Amino acid sequence: MVSQSVINVDLADVFEHPDRKGFLYTLAWGDYVEVLETTTKHLRISTVKFEEKSDGSILPVQTEAYICPTKESKLKPTDVVIPRVNNQVLKVNFVDVQQGDGAVIESPDGKIILVDGGDNQLFARYLAARFRGTSETKPKEIDCILVTHGDADHFAGLTKIYESETNAEPRKRLFIAPKRVYHNGLVKRPSKDKSNKAIPDKKLLGPTQVVNGETILTGLVDSLLDVSDDEMNLPFRQWKKALAKWNDRNKIEFRRLSFAQDDAFDFFKRNNLDISVLGPIMTGDGSVRGLKFLGNPPKGPRIGHESLNLDQEEFKGFSSSHTINGHSIVFRLRYGGFSFLFCGDLNDEASRILARKHQNGEINLRSEVFKVPHHGSADFSGAFFQMVSPIISVISSGDESAKKEYIHPRATLLGALGRYSRVDEPLIFVTELVAFFNLEGWAHLTDKKKDEERGEFFAFSRTAYGIVKTRTDGTRMLIYTDSGKADMKEAYCYSLDDNGLPVPSALVRA
Repeated sequence: MVSQSVINVDLADVFEHPDRKGFLYTLAWGDYVEVLETTTKHLRISTVKFEEKSDGSILPVQTEAYICPTKESKLKPTDVVIPRVNNQVLKVNFVDVQQGDGAVIESPDGKIILVDGGDNQLFARYLAARFRGTSETKPKEIDCILVTHGDADHFAGLTKIYESETNAEPRKRLFIAPKRVYHNGLVKRPSKDKSNKAIPDKKLLGPTQVVNGETILTGLVDSLLDVSDDEMNLPFRQWKKALAKWNDRNKIEFRRLSFAQDDAFDFFKRNNLDISVLGPIMTGDGSVRGLKFLGNPPKGPRIGHESLNLDQEEFKGFSSSHTINGHSIVFRLRYGGFSFLFCGDLNDEASRILARKHQNGEINLRSEVFKVPHHGSADFSGAFFQMVSPIISVISSGDESAKKEYIHPRATLLGALGRYSRVDEPLIFVTELVAFFNLEGWAHLTDKKKDEERGEFFAFSRTAYGIVKTRTDGTRMLIYTDSGKADMKEAYCYSLDDNGLPVPSALVRA
């Protein structure tokens, strides 16, 4: 009889044979598994193994395999899994999408939230491999897509999910049916008018009004489907097209979020699990409300970022890029004694606003896991980091091209994360650094014309995605990454002490 189960230890190695020979891969706490047989020595499971083809592609092949706890672990096979209906593990994966952000949140009862999605096909490929077997008649239900803000490196990759539906290879297709799409309400206009003349920054994000001496953006929208194409730049028009198709498949709740709209995540709440929306912060007077038009930060390089001087005003002029970044959706995901803080591309000016609210007791920024804002940019607030006081920090960044090189993460930011952590040995992960690239040697491009122009070059291939994976049941946390060796993981655990504070804990591996 097949048992629908989940892994109940930190890491469980999977083998081709019941004598722990023929290592395949490692499952982690909270991973789903079908158990075909349980004996006193092993679990026989239904799974897939990945075989490399002659063209370099790695394809899943259905098979059976074994989990066989070691004598040293003192675990019995029945200790390794529990029934899926008893699952209590929240899973949060931060995916390397190169220059961009992309994360997947999965609740213990299987609800899925996608947070951003990069600007290329990497996020779509990862999701297609994770949610295999979808079709137009059997799409994967996505409970929420949350786009933190309207920069292409945070949402254009989500459009690639829709485009994947026509991929020639079925394994690369992903059909989804989103229930909700949340965003910050700002839409980027085309950067040039019909006469090819550059449009000023102050007009790139829609109508504004001056209220109490502040310029605020008032043209905020809930649904992109209500915005005409000529008021959007190209990535927004492409995103609108994908949303329209998905909306035809399954009516979507579109909503722009701002501070304190926690009810947007009532669908996700359960015992000790909730999401608080901390930003962006609306401003204005009476019926005229909107988002403040932010300015330019001081020119760098900057060393010695302020820590507690939150009233210092250094931001001048009108910057559309800093405005759309600074008004990223900021939210705190809490499960029991562990919290995650997601910040999009939050910058120094906007961070200070949130830090002041934290000082005043209006919000709580303190979080164990910190998705560091803006890929590790130098435009950060030391005071904000000090108030978050993380134990684990995750930076989503990656090399892609010289055009997209921003020197992320910056040395000053890494130093600040270490300084303002609440522990002596904080964990700082960078998605591009946990990817693995295999040396291939001299190679040629498959495109003949490009190959003639480029010539022979020295090549590497990425054989392990740069994914930072976290698991928690609210009382214990596992964080781990893959490596070039299938059996090697960088893994750490924390549990809560008698005072409810996280402390290092021993890793349990079967």
